[in-house]
Amino acid sequence: MADLNASTPTAAPAFAGTAALVAPIAPPILTAPAATAAAAGTTAPAGPRKPPKTADDNEAIVRCMKAWNNAYKKEAADLDDDESDYPAQKAGNEAYLRVTPPLVGYENICQFIACINFAVMTDIINYSDAKHYRANAKLALTAAFRKPKPSADEPRPVGRPPKSVLAAGN
Repeated sequence: MADLNASTPTAAPAFAGTAALVAPIAPPILTAPAATAAAAGTTAPAGPRKPPKTADDNEAIVRCMKAWNNAYKKEAADLDDDESDYPAQKAGNEAYLRVTPPLVGYENICQFIACINFAVMTDIINYSDAKHYRANAKLALTAAFRKPKPSADEPRPVGRPPKSVLAAGN
């Protein structure tokens, strides 16, 4: 029988390029045997675990990237082989920003922020421009949360209350 405590050299994991760095291996899921689980009164999950959300799951980012790709391909088709693709990139960047969600409502604001962050990470817009877009999103988010709620009883009067009402409240 082999000694389990004996020190044996083990091979260090070898990385095959960047694919190993981009797609880490998930830890194994440890489950109890069926008889043990049934005896313990627990049940095993019915299906596989749901994978984490990615940029592909965000419809707004997908819509923005489709607009970028379409504009880029359309503009790049008119370019010669030795020409720079800068005009195609510029057209794609403008198309991307045109289809970002409007800054109206909480969900749209969150989608807008996601699109801007993705655009910065993929060099569609630069960081200094992104700061302005994020500042606009911050203002819209603040305005969305500060929107006055209508009174349930009666409409609120316009303007300041009379001094007699203010004096009676003290």
